[in-house]
Amino acid sequence: MLRAALATPLRSADAAGTLIVGTVLTLLAWVLTPLWVIGTLSAPVLVLAAPIALAPAFIGRGYLLRVVAVGIGAADEAGTGSRIGSAADASPEAPPFVRWGRLYRDGVASALLTAAYLLPLVVGLAAVGVAGAFVELGRVDPAPVAESVAGTDPAGVAGVDAAVPPAAPVYGIVGAFVAVVSLAYLVAFAYVRPAALSALAAEGRLRDGLRPAAVGSVALSGEYAVAWSLAMVTLLTGYVLAAPFVPLLVGVGGVFAVRVVVHTLYGLGAGDVIEHARSSVPAADPVADAEAPDESAAGSPATEVPPEADPAVQTGRSVPGTAASVPEAVGAVDLDSLVDGGGDGNDDRDGTGPAADRDEAGGGADRDAADAFDWGP
Repeated sequence: MLRAALATPLRSADAAGTLIVGTVLTLLAWVLTPLWVIGTLSAPVLVLAAPIALAPAFIGRGYLLRVVAVGIGAADEAGTGSRIGSAADASPEAPPFVRWGRLYRDGVASALLTAAYLLPLVVGLAAVGVAGAFVELGRVDPAPVAESVAGTDPAGVAGVDAAVPPAAPVYGIVGAFVAVVSLAYLVAFAYVRPAALSALAAEGRLRDGLRPAAVGSVALSGEYAVAWSLAMVTLLTGYVLAAPFVPLLVGVGGVFAVRVVVHTLYGLGAGDVIEHARSSVPAADPVADAEAPDESAAGSPATEVPPEADPAVQTGRSVPGTAASVPEAVGAVDLDSLVDGGGDGNDDRDGTGPAADRDEAGGGADRDAADAFDWGP
């Protein structure tokens, strides 16, 4: 795993260009960020220049987040399985500096994620500071607490030297407690934050980096613990070796390369757990979906509708005609017969055709009807 991560900065399509751009961004972040902070304290209006002044830092953070994603992808392709150290089969490559707008947005997300995980510590220290301010202003009397800590009673100060203020032991104990808790929190933060970055890099959503289930599954895995330990050793060793050369700008490039290696280790360590979490999601069964009855929006089974006819049949343009052929004599009208008021053709004029028979039958029926009714006087 460590060997694969150490080769990442050089395993790239443009290793020299990537190293140069990363060095320049790192140097600009080191210079512009402190200047902006100092300028903001003296002129608060400079806070509006944050998107520009912090751009190198954000882009650098976004690139490192992309490196974590590359490490996760390389671990997935290598099929790390569940064996610790099997990520050594991966061959991650340093990504190029492309899509700078996306790098900027990813850097902002990374900064927000870091701020979210540091927020509890900041709130706790602020609460301690406010409590200390109340004590200094006389709003709160620490004497009862000091006496209980020193083992004294209101009649005397047996356990405390007379030259020592009664509140001094309280300040010392509270200060030591705050220091220990802060140190423990920072250690936990240093361990959990890379796991959160891995979840963010894998899914691309900030809320995934804040989900306890996703982050906890990565942080509690054995391979991530090994990768994090290697990353801490690499980080400390690399910074110590690069520090003397920082004034020569060579050390700045060394710092950037060390960060790439460290974030690659983060991705390799988290790749197995993230891939397992993805594969554990049940896939949809197309056969079951096909056999299941369709339901309407209200939840009741949908009414079976007969299939609709083909559009060509509906328009009738391509449907062959099936009607029986009509003889030419049918529908032919003799104009002479219409003028004379007779039947159809010569037979009708002679009184021997079907029309004459119909007239005779009709006349007989009229006479019978006249004989059958008596209309009265």
